[in-house]
Amino acid sequence: MNGPNFPGAPNKLVDIQPFENIGDLQLVNGYGNDGFRVSGDRYIGSILLCPRRVIPWQPPEHADDLSLDYIIPHLGKKLPPLFILGTGGATSVPLIKLAETLKMLGIALEIMSTAAACRTWNVLMSEGRDAATGLYAVD
Repeated sequence: MNGPNFPGAPNKLVDIQPFENIGDLQLVNGYGNDGFRVSGDRYIGSILLCPRRVIPWQPPEHADDLSLDYIIPHLGKKLPPLFILGTGGATSVPLIKLAETLKMLGIALEIMSTAAACRTWNVLMSEGRDAATGLYAVD
């Protein structure tokens, strides 16, 4: 479910400092309240971002159960060299098997909190980098 407003919902969305969006890049404008605001549109639940696409995402409840099957089908034919995973809060699970499998496909995995992943995503997009990110929704 997406759209700019959800009447009656408490506003716990954390705003991210905006910068000029050139073209149709999908930039994270805010996160929290179990969703995200991306390029002005509101998304409830977890999402997967490619530079020009937002994909509603249904990852496993716990990031340590994440496998390639939850990621690769959404990335398209040309796989990005970098995948950022925002796991909600600070993560203590290294996801070694997932990292090794992605590395065999030529994709580096960076794991961080969802808050850090949102900010990192915007910086990467402002630099014109080729990447994708999976973001677990946070309260």
